[in-house]
Order: sequence, then C-alpha cells, then structure tokens
Amino acid sequence: MIGDYKGFVKNKVVIALLQAYHDILDYDGMKSILREAEMMHIKDIGEKDPNDTLDFFSFKKIISAQNCLLYDSSKLLYEIGKKLSFYLFPFGLKFEEIINEINSYIITEWKVEILDYSENEITMQVDRCIFCSEIGVPCDLFIGFLVQSLQKSLPSDQKVIYKNENEDVNNPTHNNFVVKLKIKKSI
Repeated sequence: MIGDYKGFVKNKVVIALLQAYHDILDYDGMKSILREAEMMHIKDIGEKDPNDTLDFFSFKKIISAQNCLLYDSSKLLYEIGKKLSFYLFPFGLKFEEIINEINSYIITEWKVEILDYSENEITMQVDRCIFCSEIGVPCDLFIGFLVQSLQKSLPSDQKVIYKNENEDVNNPTHNNFVVKLKIKKSI
C-alpha cells in the first residue's frame, strides 16, 4: 500500500464491519480477510471499548484485503455495506445524523456530505472514499451503506432507488463521486 494513511477509525466501525463480514461471508470469510490483512489479532475486537480507535493504516489494510479477496464481487460488497449500516446504526437515527456520525467515526482525509435533500431525491458528495480508493475497485460497499442508511430512516411505505452510474474504476480519482438516491412510494 502506497500513500499517506493518517487518522483513525473508531472501534465501533471495525466491529460493525467484522459483523457484516461474518453475516455475509461466514466466519471463515471474515478470518480470510483478516489473515490477508495480517490483522488476525483484532478478530475479537468486539470485546474492546467501541469508542476506542484503530489507526487508519490498520483499517486500510483490512479494506485492501477485502477488495483483493472480493475483487469483482460487486453484489457481495453491496450487501456487506448494507449490513455495515445495520450494525453501525441499528437504531432510528435520521439520515443526516448517520452522515454526521460516519464522518466523526472515521477521521482521515475523506468527507461525505449531503448536497441536496428533497422528499423525492437526495444528492450526496463523497470525497476520497476510503472504501474504494484503489484503482479498479468500485464503491459498492459504501453505496450499499448509504442506500440502507437512508432506507431505514424512511417510513415503511417508501423505498430507496439507486441507479448505478457507469463508474470508471481505472480513473485515479474515481473515489470522488456524487450519489443520487431516489425515494419512491412502495406499491
């Protein structure tokens, strides 16, 4: 890994991510990612203080291992992102609160912000997304996180629609993107 990895991530993010891996990939899948990242020592991080932190370099090793082992597995990454949202924010927070919290839980050179919020559509800007910063890696995990975070903040008769834009994952700046989430009434 080449780059500047200053910052930290609250343990609650790492705990939620490992729970998401466990749900989607099973225990062996979670261990495979940690083994690839040379981070097996954190497999029991759930026993530590969730408000304590992990250095960003170690977190990025986990994400890089995930992206290596799940290369070209967009649907799996999307589902992991949805589960990450569930485990990180299981209670009824508003979408705006979730965005503020995720920015405060992962302290590094990245930013997620809501540009426009109407009753039918939310437009968001993601700068230097930490989940897809490698060339060739789409941001399906974080998109799944955003879709599920918005979905669970809406009434049950509404659903979130996200249409995937054709992302050029070979562009070195593809981790800076705009996301449009449409809100529709369920039938």
